[in-house]
Amino acid sequence: MGTPWQKMFCIGLCLVTFSHPAFSASTTSSDEPTPAKKQASDDASPAVENEAGPTLPNPVASDDSKSKVISKAQPLQSDESKVPPSQDTPTQAESAQAESAQAESKPTDQPVTELRTPHFDDHVPLINDDILFAPDPYSPTCNRGSQCKKQCKQCRQCACSRCGCDHDTYLLVDFLFFKRNNATNGAVVAETTSANPVPKLTTRSTNPGTAPGIRLFGGRLRKNGVGWEFGYTGVFGMFGERTVRGSGDLRVPGALGPAVGGWTNLDSIRSTYTSSLNMCEVNILTSQFTKKSDPSSRFPWRRVHDPLGADVTSEYEFQWLGGFRWAGFNDVANLHVDASQPTNNDGTYSITTNSQMLGPQIGFKTKRRWNNWSVQGWTKATLAGTFLNADSAPIETLAGGIPYRSQISTRDVGVGFIGDMNYSLVRRLNDNWSLRAGYNLIWISGVALAPNQFDFTNTTTSGTTLANTGNVFLHGANLGFEAQW
Repeated sequence: MGTPWQKMFCIGLCLVTFSHPAFSASTTSSDEPTPAKKQASDDASPAVENEAGPTLPNPVASDDSKSKVISKAQPLQSDESKVPPSQDTPTQAESAQAESAQAESKPTDQPVTELRTPHFDDHVPLINDDILFAPDPYSPTCNRGSQCKKQCKQCRQCACSRCGCDHDTYLLVDFLFFKRNNATNGAVVAETTSANPVPKLTTRSTNPGTAPGIRLFGGRLRKNGVGWEFGYTGVFGMFGERTVRGSGDLRVPGALGPAVGGWTNLDSIRSTYTSSLNMCEVNILTSQFTKKSDPSSRFPWRRVHDPLGADVTSEYEFQWLGGFRWAGFNDVANLHVDASQPTNNDGTYSITTNSQMLGPQIGFKTKRRWNNWSVQGWTKATLAGTFLNADSAPIETLAGGIPYRSQISTRDVGVGFIGDMNYSLVRRLNDNWSLRAGYNLIWISGVALAPNQFDFTNTTTSGTTLANTGNVFLHGANLGFEAQW
């Protein structure tokens, strides 16, 4: 076995031979990362996780955001960027790539947030209708403010007063073509000179023809359904005439004919009748609006049948109105006498009446509209006080001298009535203008008609009585336009 020194020498030689030399030269490859590089490589993974960003509340992500995360994370999440414990250490190039990625992804002042797996909720739809589908067509609402007037021009299909606008202003112009009746007392104004006189001409023989007129209305309806309007209606030149001819065998009836020389043997008698009507009114309106009819309603204006069928929505508007109306009715009646002997006894019997009417009125207006067509109208009733005046011109002949009857004027007051109806068909042309055509009825009672004032007596009180129970009925067409803004 040898000496103890020999044994110690052999043991030391074996330790030097089989153990790793503590102070040997480095054999590590140049590509193997140092401990500092390993620490930098380990820190690269959280930086890559931060690049993907925090998890958003909405689990739906667009394609662009997904592609951005994948494209930036893909080089850092490759098999070479993460070294398992069982594999070799990364190369120097890979360590340099990890260091550059860490420098780019490391925020300056923001805390590092770890990437969390999104949590999908089964109750949250993956498709957002507000984003993926086109919005509904624009529907103006006419809100308050500076946009009201502009939006009202766009929502003319509905009445602006119902869709929130401050007001709805309108102007109506109608050209009238009216014909009036001749509801006079029918007194005889010319007859034959025979023993049994035959009436040749009465106050009802002169029927006025069709006369022109105009109607102007303007008003404003506010958003709360309350409004006002002002209107004027005028009918001018309602004129009628009738002439009867003879050969000296005509006369003026009653005691007046014999009292005037030559009026008992006349060649012709001509009767003329002229009248005119002017009316003004101011009304306050309250409006009710609906888009559906009600066949079972107790109100007749809501039971109108829809000719376009149940699938077509129609609009209803009903307005109560109250206000004041003034009416002025003027009437002129003339008898032109052509005497045969003596010829200079030709003359004229002329009477002019004026009826002023003023009083409150009530009524309603209706409108039903389908698309660009509508039917609208009104019915009004006025109970008025009447102020009547009749003037009879002096009765004299062309021979001159003292008149057979001087001028006579009479006055009276009473009570009258005015009824006014109109229904028109309206065609919309554009947002502001519409064309109107319709029919009208007007009835006036309690007026003084000029032919009813003829008095063929010959007394001191002749011509001093005023007949105030006359009535006038007018009817005719209207054609015009309406503007709204």
